[in-house]
This record gives sequence, C-alpha cells and structure tokens, in this order.
Amino acid sequence: MVIRVAARDPGPAEQKAENAMVSINDAAGIVARVRQVADLMLESIEPWYEGNRLRTGGIYANVITTGLYMTEFLASDFPLDEANYAPGAQLKNAGGSKARAILAEHGEMRKYHTEGARTSRGTIKHARGLACVINEAGSAAGVHEFDAVQLAELAFLLQQWFVEKVREDYFEKKKITADLNPDWSIRSVVSSILHAARQRPGNAAGAVAQHLVGAKLKIRFDGTDVRIEGINEESYTTADQQTGRAGDYQLNDTAIHVTMSPTMELFAGRCQDNLNNRFRPRVLVPYDQLGRATTYAQDAGIEKLVAIQSIEDFVGTNIEETARFSQSEIKKRLRDLVVIYNERIEVAEVDMSLKIEIPGNL
Repeated sequence: MVIRVAARDPGPAEQKAENAMVSINDAAGIVARVRQVADLMLESIEPWYEGNRLRTGGIYANVITTGLYMTEFLASDFPLDEANYAPGAQLKNAGGSKARAILAEHGEMRKYHTEGARTSRGTIKHARGLACVINEAGSAAGVHEFDAVQLAELAFLLQQWFVEKVREDYFEKKKITADLNPDWSIRSVVSSILHAARQRPGNAAGAVAQHLVGAKLKIRFDGTDVRIEGINEESYTTADQQTGRAGDYQLNDTAIHVTMSPTMELFAGRCQDNLNNRFRPRVLVPYDQLGRATTYAQDAGIEKLVAIQSIEDFVGTNIEETARFSQSEIKKRLRDLVVIYNERIEVAEVDMSLKIEIPGNL
C-alpha cells in the first residue's frame, strides 16, 4: 500500500517530507513511537467498529469502507475536518473503485463488490463518528506532534487494520456447506441447502431461500420476453414497499412471495392486496411449511386464489426442466444455480457467509 502525503504548507523541517510516501515494503521501518500511537488509537477504534456490528454478527460494508476512507484522509489531515473529508455532505472521492484501489495497495486483489456507499446517509454518520474517535484518541496520544511522514505512517497502520477487517468480515467468513450431489434430484439438493441455512442464526435461511429463487428465475427467464421485476440483486431485507413491487419477485401479473415461515399477515395482507390489484399471488415456503401456509390461506378465504408451492419443488423441478432432464446438463445447471446465487450474495448482502461452498464434484 502507498499513502501519498499531500502538501500542507510544510515548515522547513518538513520540506523534504512533502512528497514522502509509505509503502508496504518499508512498513517494518515505521518507528516504535508511531506503532505505539497506532495501538493506543485502535483501543478506541475497535470498540467503535464492534459497536456497529449487527446482532447476527455481520457488519455493513459501509462501516468497513468508512474506515478505509477516513484513514486515507488522515494521511494528510489531522485533526480530521469535515470540510475536507465530506464537502457537501458526501465523502470526497469515495466509491467502489476507490475502496478497491485502497485494498489493492494493501495487496488485497479479490473482487470487492460494494459500491462504496458514497452518498449513503449512514456512511456520513459513520464517518463523523469515526472522525470523532480518531480525533479524540489521536489528540490524547499526541498525534498533533507528528510530522508529515509520521502521520502518513500512522494512517498506513490504521488503514491496514481496516483492510484486515475487510478480509475477516467480508471475504473469509465461512460459507454454507451442504450436500450438492448432482446424482440427487435438485429438489433434494435445495432441501439440503435450506437445512444448512436453518442452522445459521437470524434471518440467514430467509435470505438463502430468496436468493435461490432469484437465481432460479434468472436461469429460467433471462433473455426471454417475460417481464420480471426483482431479478436485480437486492438485499433480502429490502421490503416490497420500498421497491414498488407486488412481491419479492414480480413476473408479468404474478407476485411471488418467498418465506421460510408463513404468517397470517402474508395471506390476509400482502396476498389480499395482490388480489385487490389484480395480481396472481404465489407463495413459496419450505416443504414442511406447506400445511401451515395452506391453513392460513383457508383462514383468509383465498385458498383458491393463491398458489402455494414448496421452494424445493419450485427451484428443483424448473432446473431439471431447463436441463432437459439430461444428467450431464442437470449437473451444469446445478452449478449455474449456485454460481448465480453466490453472485447475488456478493452484490446484495452484507454477510458473505451466506455464499454456498461449491464442491469439487461440480
């Protein structure tokens, strides 16, 4: 990684340091005093970072990228001044390409999909919070006494810490492992994936189910004249009302709702709204929830107006159909399903542990 120190009216003692830069190759040469200050500041930065972690254990990408950006600003500006890092209430120069460039400077070349959250109000809030932490911790540690080179070295060490968080909380979280046996029916493979997802905390299983359905729809309808909404990559937590769609997915006049745990509200509320607006509702649930879903539909008086199907059959049968029921093609389609699913997770979700491990037999 290289941090370039911007000119900032250097005094005589700093004149030679004006164009200095710190590279990963000479990181070992950073003096003990700078390392000591970095360690002291991390005692305050780490609680800020962990305080932004979700109850499920994940952490939003904009929290991590905020750390990358703010340490970049720190290389030439202490104390951090909002007029410099966020003119116009947007982080200056922030974006997906900038985040990836910072990671590349630290030797992290894996594909990082986040858009960098430049305009996110949440990102600005994180930036202000982290700037306060850095300024307070830095002042207490004596950063105001650092020259330009020392400040750049400090920024390098703190940025390196955030790069490690990208690796830990984005790239290297353990993926879902399930039996993806191409000799099985695809229905059984999907059942295995859902079973593995149910072992995860929080709403992991719901996210897995929704993105599996999305991957299946992309395989089946991509390139056709079927009008489909929701095939774009959106987070599992994005509500239908936010998108303006009639369901998690909308195909022509059909609204598809994907849920691991059906409720009366889904049928009496969302499905009834679909019917009132002349949509055909279809509810996808795990096989073991079919009876429960059917009862709710009956109680809502719409059992003949709503289609209820298991996620396993909806995904599995269609994958085999598109493979023309050929054993070799089914294997290829199964791999396509998981690859497209993983791509959706990379783009839409915070938690990369929702990705499915692809075994060697595929």
